[in-house]
Amino acid sequence: MKHNKMLAVLLATVMALTAVGCGSKATTENPAPAAESKAEGTQAAETEAEKPADGEKVEIRFSWWGDTKRNDMYNEICDRFEAENPNIKVMREPMSWSDYWTKMSTQVAGGNAPDMFGMHPQYAADYALRGALLEIQPYVDNGTIDLSKFSDAIIDSGKYKDKLYMVSMGVSFTCYLVNNELAEQYGVTLPAYNEDWTWAQFQEEAKKFTDAAAGTGIYFSGDSSADINCFRWASREAGGDNYTADGQLGFEEKTVVDFLDMWSALREEGAIPDAATASEDGSLALEQRLFSLGKMVLHNVPINQLYLYADAMPDNNISAIRIPTADDGTRAEYLEGAHFAISSNIDEAHQEAAAKLINFFVNTEQSMELFKMDQGVPANSDMAEFIKPLLDEPNQKAIDFALALMPLCDTATPAAKGASEIATAYQTAADKVRYGQEDSATAAAAFMKEANSILEANKN
Repeated sequence: MKHNKMLAVLLATVMALTAVGCGSKATTENPAPAAESKAEGTQAAETEAEKPADGEKVEIRFSWWGDTKRNDMYNEICDRFEAENPNIKVMREPMSWSDYWTKMSTQVAGGNAPDMFGMHPQYAADYALRGALLEIQPYVDNGTIDLSKFSDAIIDSGKYKDKLYMVSMGVSFTCYLVNNELAEQYGVTLPAYNEDWTWAQFQEEAKKFTDAAAGTGIYFSGDSSADINCFRWASREAGGDNYTADGQLGFEEKTVVDFLDMWSALREEGAIPDAATASEDGSLALEQRLFSLGKMVLHNVPINQLYLYADAMPDNNISAIRIPTADDGTRAEYLEGAHFAISSNIDEAHQEAAAKLINFFVNTEQSMELFKMDQGVPANSDMAEFIKPLLDEPNQKAIDFALALMPLCDTATPAAKGASEIATAYQTAADKVRYGQEDSATAAAAFMKEANSILEANKN
């Protein structure tokens, strides 16, 4: 029932928007339990001794992942926050996605995590179980963070084991962006934004493309073989997920082998880049990537990033299509979206300042005027209404995509403790295959053994 309620609330929000027609391993096992030492109901209340003196600034560190355009936007939002809160200074630490989790795990392990940071569902359970995330319900209770315009389901998406650790930035879905000019030029036939297709069709169109585009240096798609979030497509389409509800692996070894083999075949025929090119492409800024440079037909991203690529490619017609399904129609997508979180290893003055910044991001017109749909459909229903007249054509496409897909998706199983280590182990195994160091069967067997060992070591 909760899932149905979530879909209903989110669908209603998106339909309202559409109607306008405008266009890491974290190893800190025992961080300082700053909030838990307080009495219930008052654990977020500052004592007079902890409050900074009048006029004294509190400096908080805020870290996020993103590209140049997102960095500029977040910096401007932080500038506006500082203007509204002159006693709080925000030290900004933007990073690329690939660098973010490596540095975050090191910082958390060293007790030097940012005060406020972005958190992804892939890692949330792992960080929460290791005590790295502050339980923020007290800041909701005292009004510092206002969740009155969030549905229960969206609030629950920030919980782990019934404790609130995160606040949703927005609701999004994974998709494939399409360079429609390239698709037409090379005779590629793709579904509409609201239609399904299968991996068999994906491979057929890839072969058609490589036959037509041989020697051009243009690719059908990127290489998704080494990202465990993309492997999740295979685990879900096989009837499971990356993890089970009781914290075990939710897929079989054969699923890993089959997934790696599919991408190896695409690589061998030239439909995706070689390993070195793919690795380099993943580390580049958005505007420097192969897709942005008109050298790739399909590119896998969250749907909320459509507008970023449209801005980077003003001369191209960019749209979005669904992730291919299994042959039997089983789909990979699930309701997802990033969150904001606060470090558990900071004092109350910094906790409250970070909570105020979260509230500013998700609940104010000053922020949403810039933020819009950067992380998907806003979780605050009033802010979703506010941004309607501000949406451009790319964001309208994103809304349409979400509207069509939302009723078809369910929720995902939370990651287990040790998930960040398992993600690293998976990437290592996949890299050995794509660099030709091991075959898929050898790499998959080694990965399964290591992943189960990690889960065993992380049992409570």
